[in-house]
Amino acid sequence: MKVWTTYSAVFLLGIFGLFLLFNAATNPEKAILGTWQETEWKFEKGIAFAADIAAASKAKSTQPEFSFHKAEGWEFLPGGRLRLQIGGQEEMLSWRIKGRGHVLQIQYGNDRVENYQLTVLDKNKMVLNAESDIQARGIAQLIFERKNTETYAQKIQ
Repeated sequence: MKVWTTYSAVFLLGIFGLFLLFNAATNPEKAILGTWQETEWKFEKGIAFAADIAAASKAKSTQPEFSFHKAEGWEFLPGGRLRLQIGGQEEMLSWRIKGRGHVLQIQYGNDRVENYQLTVLDKNKMVLNAESDIQARGIAQLIFERKNTETYAQKIQ
C-alpha cells in the first residue's frame, strides 16, 4: 500500500509539473501581436548576396519567395491579419504561426506565400530569417523592434 501511494504521488507531481510547464510557456501567436518597426536587414553572405536577392525579387519570369521590405511598420492584428505600412500606404495581408511556433507564414491576396523562420520573439525584439532558393543561396535576417503602442488589454495579458 505504501509503494502504491508513493508511485501515485510521484505520478501526480509529474503531471502537475508538466501542466505548469505548458502554462508558463509563451504563446507566439499572442506574443507577436502589436506594432513592430523594421530596423535592419542582415545578409549571411554580404552585399553580393543582397544584390542576388534583389535581382531575383525583381525578375518578372519568376515569383519571388519573399519581398524586400524596407523600413516598414508591421502591425500584427488578432484574427491573423497583418497591416504593412509602406511609404504612407497600407496593405492588409494574412499571417499565421506554423510548426512548433517557429515559422511565420505571410499570405498576400494573390495567393503568394512567404515563410520566415521566427528565431527570436521576445517583448521588444523579433528576428525573422528568410531563406531564398532563387538565384541566391543563404539567409537574409530581418530585425524588428516593438513600437511602444501597447493597449491596456495587451499589457495585462
